[in-house]
Amino acid sequence: MFICNLKLKAVKFSMIFFPNRRPSLFKTLASLAVLISVTGSALPLEADVGEFSRAVDKILTHPCLESGRYGIEVHSLDRHETIYARQEETLFIPASNLKLLTTAVALMTLGPDYRYPTHLYATGAVRDGVLEGDLYIKGFGDPKFVTEQMWLLVTSLANLPVKKITGNVYADDSFFDNERRLGTWGKAGNTAAYNAPLGALSFNFNTVTAFVSPGPRPGAPARVLLEPETDFTTIDNQAQTVPQGQRSRLLVNRLNRGDTNQIAVSGTIAEGHPREDYFLNITDPARYTGMVFKKYLGHAGIEVAGATGVKTVPKDAQLLWVHQSEPITLALRGLNKFSNNFVAEQIVKTLGALHFGAPGTTAKGLRVMGEYLEKLGFKPGAFQVLDGSGLSRGNRLSAHQIVRTLHQVREDLGLYPEFISALGVMGVDGNVKKRMNGEANAPRARVKTGTLRGVSALSGYFQAQDGEMFAFSILMNDLQCANRKALEIQDKIVREGLSFTREPRSSPGH
Repeated sequence: MFICNLKLKAVKFSMIFFPNRRPSLFKTLASLAVLISVTGSALPLEADVGEFSRAVDKILTHPCLESGRYGIEVHSLDRHETIYARQEETLFIPASNLKLLTTAVALMTLGPDYRYPTHLYATGAVRDGVLEGDLYIKGFGDPKFVTEQMWLLVTSLANLPVKKITGNVYADDSFFDNERRLGTWGKAGNTAAYNAPLGALSFNFNTVTAFVSPGPRPGAPARVLLEPETDFTTIDNQAQTVPQGQRSRLLVNRLNRGDTNQIAVSGTIAEGHPREDYFLNITDPARYTGMVFKKYLGHAGIEVAGATGVKTVPKDAQLLWVHQSEPITLALRGLNKFSNNFVAEQIVKTLGALHFGAPGTTAKGLRVMGEYLEKLGFKPGAFQVLDGSGLSRGNRLSAHQIVRTLHQVREDLGLYPEFISALGVMGVDGNVKKRMNGEANAPRARVKTGTLRGVSALSGYFQAQDGEMFAFSILMNDLQCANRKALEIQDKIVREGLSFTREPRSSPGH
């Protein structure tokens, strides 16, 4: 059987690659087959490919996939061959696996060391530590302008030195358009952190954290603290402390009050109950960031005589200071390991602004992403990308398109280390910390998850048992089971990949 299989493969190989030398090559390979058969030194390497395929076929018989709506491709990056494919060119909803495309385009076009600037402008001169005029803070889309970065900015201003501002503090977010959320995301009004609004000037992912703890005794109001604590957010605390042992039932919501947001807390929390943390988005990124900025100026010892507002920097204003963000590669880790939607969409608008001019828009950024896919050989209309995060159910990609992206990145040493370091390490960190946890081989898989209602995806890289590197993509739509079952199916496929080997094995009887 072995000799027949090898002869058949010899014929196929010679017909494809050496059409003018089929007879002689066939004889050569046939002789080689006889030699291996006589020596008994090894079984065919293709046997392991067949075993892998049969194992994956069996895994895919799970009732969860009865709809047949899934696509899979497993591709060897070292041998440039696909060892398994099923509906790999069919378009499916990729969910957050779309972030792999966003990451690749960001690294390819912006570069791994791209740093977002945040500018400070003044409308007056600084004399003896006093800025006689207004101070403007202008954002350029930094998705990780967080507490630490804000503090570095205000302390740099204090060290100029600036100790007093006689005018107002204004926030300028004109580098992006005013589209705070995408229409393709469906119904608006979600206050969850993952659905935070977009803005060229943003702070802490445009979220606020509410900490709720029991009061000092039953009947007392619960303790509610906000981070950051600014004039932009107010608290309506109706929550009560109940005796220990009673059930805690809290409801925490964010309400839009125009120029401010109100955090409404109601329900009960029992004595001795651990502190509860709630992450909520805010509605006005520029106003929010401006108020936080003014608060931090005070922390740095800078007095502000005026108020805060939102206003475009005047043409005659003088650039006072430029703050540079961390390299974009650090933002990409949050994007992929924890599937940060806000970071993804900020990057898309940045791409649009830098390539087609301000203001940055999602539409402009998606043009850049589309051009990237076209360069990979996919025609317009062969895919549909409506955002950078994968939240839209209208997105369509194939497993082959994702694998092709992973393959292209792997070929560029200037991008690949940063790209793969941004992915989740199976069983170790990010959204896959608890998947295959404790399994010795698990860290040899670097992946990106994707989840929507009825959709589950997993794509990335794995290193097989013999060291061979693979890119893979598993896209599952119209699931007939709970998401947990879909994850188990994906993990089983990854395990098969991690144990795969082409190492020759001794034949029976030798």
